[in-house]
Amino acid sequence: MRAKPKLRSWVWPPPPVARRLWLTIALASLYSVAVYALGRGVMGELPPWSSEFGLVNGIVLGVLVGLRVRAAFDRWTDGQKLWAEVIVHSRNLALKTAHFLRGDATDRRAVELLVGRFAGALMNRLRGPCPAEHVPLQLAAQLHALAPEWFRAGKLDLPGLWAWEANVRALSDAAGQCERVALAPVPASVHALLRHGLLVSLVLAPWHLIHALGLWALPVQALIIYFLFGIELTAEEIENPFGTDADDLPLETFCETVRHDVTEVLAGAGAPTAPMPAPSDAAVGAATPTVTDGEAG
Repeated sequence: MRAKPKLRSWVWPPPPVARRLWLTIALASLYSVAVYALGRGVMGELPPWSSEFGLVNGIVLGVLVGLRVRAAFDRWTDGQKLWAEVIVHSRNLALKTAHFLRGDATDRRAVELLVGRFAGALMNRLRGPCPAEHVPLQLAAQLHALAPEWFRAGKLDLPGLWAWEANVRALSDAAGQCERVALAPVPASVHALLRHGLLVSLVLAPWHLIHALGLWALPVQALIIYFLFGIELTAEEIENPFGTDADDLPLETFCETVRHDVTEVLAGAGAPTAPMPAPSDAAVGAATPTVTDGEAG
């Protein structure tokens, strides 16, 4: 259960993007000081449309920042949900192995190793660079091959075969969706337009603020940069939720959860029971094609 955050966490520690953000604020503040020092002698009355221009630029920035953050957070949330599916389907494979399989400890150990390695291999592939071999796909193929083999050996009945196949398919689907989130490009136009708007605001805002506020424009400009650029940098980090930054998903923790839960379930499966009579070749041939996507695990 997540601990209740302390009041101190509202102000400390700073956000993970703070190191990059402080540099931006420092450069913007130096520019504002230069505008204040050099512009006092040459700054006359601002054009009458300057306030309207600042308002329009602020509205455009607000819309673009909203779209940017929404798109980035949707990717982060999708990644979180998909890894929750990986954990759930991994547990279900272990539970169904313990319930349906009439094999020995060697069979259960094979499931434990394959499912645990699948989570780790998926994490490594999502973080890239992607190797030539698709290791999660290979492990999924090995998991798919286990159930028909057990069925032919009389270690698994037909409902168990269906349940197993449905869960392995769901696990493979969740992994494929994770790759979609990691590899799908983010629209470059939104990036470019937002950054152009931020640069226009950075360059023009000090002239208007210093004319209106004097020296108080320096902290006001720094505060504006802190939030606008901070949101952009945060969105840049979370749009790929499978990395190693502080705002990314804790994939190592997820993988350890899979390994721990699968090991715990299979360790408590109990002594193996006697195998069922081996099915005929006709039964094996009729059973495997009947598995459909709609059948529940």
